Amino acid sequence: MPIRHVIKQGESVISLSELHGLFADTIWNDPANAELKEKRKNMNILMPGDILMIPDKRLKEVSRETNNVHKFKRKGIPAIFRLQLFDIEEPRANQKYRLEVDGQQFDGQTDSRGVLEQAIPANSKKGILVIGTDEFRLEIDFGYLDPINEIAGLQKRLNNMGYDCGKPDNQLNEATRRQLMLFQKRFDLQETGEADAETLKKLEELHDNPKEFPPAPDESSQGGR
Repeated sequence: MPIRHVIKQGESVISLSELHGLFADTIWNDPANAELKEKRKNMNILMPGDILMIPDKRLKEVSRETNNVHKFKRKGIPAIFRLQLFDIEEPRANQKYRLEVDGQQFDGQTDSRGVLEQAIPANSKKGILVIGTDEFRLEIDFGYLDPINEIAGLQKRLNNMGYDCGKPDNQLNEATRRQLMLFQKRFDLQETGEADAETLKKLEELHDNPKEFPPAPDESSQGGR
């Protein structure tokens, strides 16, 4: 019987797929999740309180000879953790890193854009990243990024980009408005302090996809704006 699951902070379709022994795409593409899929777009950026239907497992029959030993291996798909790292606005390009995930260690090197791409267990919860000769340290909570159309999602993205809104509370408070205006000024947007469509589009574009920072606007040509 299908399971009606209420999303909790830190959960994603891929972590739940590992728990229930299903492929993430099988869950996400189930017709019962069509409305959620339309609302959230990304299966791994959900909001606490969202309802996800976990479908029944489908029986698969395989013919094999009797009186022989047969081994079956369950297919498991690791999650791909992707993160672009900057020092201010300069990418941490070609820097060695150590990533500890729930007690398991991974070593690697970022690419020329400062992008780290690492396969990790699908049900990963917490990580600690140490990168570069300066051994910059970053604590990571997997699955905690909220959708861009939620204020908490906006706050977390601003925080990640260095615009400190404080602890995300899903409220468009004064600190968040102030940081929004700084973000809007930096990226040559209208300085409203509001989470308007143009601002959300730019924030999602810069935060959710590997991308170089565009040049800072020439303040001398902005007429004192």
